[in-house]
This record gives sequence, structure tokens and C-alpha cells, in this order.
Amino acid sequence: MLVLGIESSCDETGLAIIEIDDCGASVLRVEVLSSQVELHERYGGVVPELASREHLRNLPILFEQLLELTGYTLGDIDAIGVTCGPGLKGCLLVGVTFALGLSGASSVPVLPVNHIEGHILSAQMHYSELQAPYLALVVSGGHTEIILVEEVGRYRCICRTQDDAAGEAFDKSANLMGLGYPGGVRLANLADSFQGTSEFSLPRVAREIESFSFSGLKTAVSLLIKKHAQDCVNDQELISEIAWTIQDAIVDAIVYKTSKALSSHNIPLVVCGGVSANEQLRNRLKALHEDVYFPPLKHCVDNGAMIAYAAACHLQLGHEFGKLDIHSRWPVESLESFYGLS
Repeated sequence: MLVLGIESSCDETGLAIIEIDDCGASVLRVEVLSSQVELHERYGGVVPELASREHLRNLPILFEQLLELTGYTLGDIDAIGVTCGPGLKGCLLVGVTFALGLSGASSVPVLPVNHIEGHILSAQMHYSELQAPYLALVVSGGHTEIILVEEVGRYRCICRTQDDAAGEAFDKSANLMGLGYPGGVRLANLADSFQGTSEFSLPRVAREIESFSFSGLKTAVSLLIKKHAQDCVNDQELISEIAWTIQDAIVDAIVYKTSKALSSHNIPLVVCGGVSANEQLRNRLKALHEDVYFPPLKHCVDNGAMIAYAAACHLQLGHEFGKLDIHSRWPVESLESFYGLS
């Protein structure tokens, strides 16, 4: 069985084909990805309408590339998994409409997939020994949450952000520093270049509450940057030191909550989402827990492979898919009823 995955929830257009073999194993056959970083860089962030138009332009091109790379035809595809949320509504609509167009031309069923579940399951795609139950730390531009994975389709939220996500904290701090877009990556690169001990400090936020929260940290970062704005002119070492201080505070907040969750659930830890590529975060979590899994860097960002794999998992388990609809918000703990598992 061949499953096509389509991802268009934000600013990456991703397609992939997963093959389910006779033994039930899922094998990634091919994937393609188009990033919109250059398009949105001039605006300092993702412009939803432009992102939607870019998906509309890219999807047919990328699908043709998939077929050319594999020699498959549309008639060879047995199922289409498409991201239906959470994400930007216009972007999701383009992906779902494209999937329905392919379905109309071939009678292939279209299967709705939760974007966050795709991230969570992406580690299983690469590590056959990883089995539920495990904890999943999802850290990205729009999401920061710790999820208890009981089995595919059954999830329980342990902790999630009540305001900004970790990726937003990186990006907004980078914007305050004038680093441009994508700021989070640039801030992390500056931080990793710093050698020495920082003289600055930022508050360790939200330790007294159950949720993640980065809004207070953003305020403290703003005050720190304003205080040293003149000193930073032509002082690259000082800029790197401030970047290191910001990164350390964000990472510390993530690691602290993760440590608390692991103290109650001594099980494997999966770290996924775009921010999971951060080197300091990886090192801190590896030191914290010996049984930790990271997807490859190319599958930390949004991609079609994780969507195809999530759809394939539910197909293999014989789950009944819920209604094909678009959700700007779609918590993974609601999937139990979506797949009729409750």
C-alpha cells in the first residue's frame, strides 16, 4: 500500500510517499519539501495569505516531482493523508483542496491527519524499538506541550503553554535584537558562538504553575535589550552573550517542566518540532534523560513524511477516520474520540 502525505499547515509545503509492506512495516520511499523563508523574510514573519498562495503554486509542482522521482502514477497511490490542523486556515484549505482534487481524479480516499500527531509519531518512523507509552515534548513556533502517548490515537496532555510557544519566544526575542527572519535560528547560532560565562541573567519563568509560559520572559528580554542597546553597537561578542542568555532562559524553562514530567513518568522521551533542532536543548535533555529520541533534523521541521506516516499508522491499526474538516486548533487529546477509540 502506498500512502501520500501532504503538509501545508504554515510556510512549508511538504509531500512524501510511505509504503506499507506485507509485514505491516512503513518505509519512506520519497519526499520533497519547499520552504517559504525567502518569501516571508522581507516581512519579518509569515504572511498567511502569501503562504496560502505559495502552497497553491507549489503543490502541483512538488507532486509531479514525486512521480518523476519514483516512477509512480496517481493510480498507484492507495490513500492520501493530509494535514487538517492545527495551522493557518487558508494554508490548510489549499492542502485539503489539492488532496480532494487528486481523490476526485483517482477515487483514492483522503484521510485527515493532525499536524501535532505527525510530529509526535515522527520518531517512531525512524526508531523501530520505540513503543508507547512514552512522553512527547513538542516544541515549535506555535506549540510547546508535553504529551503522554499511551498508544497511537490516545494522548493525554501533561503540560502546554498558556501564551507564547518556545519558538515564538525565540523569534520575538530575535526581532527585538534586530536579527530579522527567521530570527530564532539566527539567535541560536549567535548563542552557540558565545564562549565564556554570561554576566547577564533572566528570570526562570512559570516554575510555580503547571503550564509553560513565555510572555513574562519576553518582557524581561525586551528590558535587557533596551538597557544594552548602545553597548551592542559594533560589539559582536556582547550581542552573542545576550543571545546566549536568552537561549539559556528559554531552554531552562523547557527542561524544567520536562524534568518534572519525567519524575512522574519514567518512560522514554521523544522531542519533536522545529525547536527540537536546537543544539543546547538537545544536549540538556540528553543529560537529563538516558532514554531520549530525536527525529532526524530534516523531520524536525514540518514535512510530508510525518503526515504520510501518521495516516499509515491509523490505516494499519484499522482506525475509523473522523470527518474531513479544517481546524485552526486541534488538541491531540481530542483524537481519541475522532478515531472512535473512546
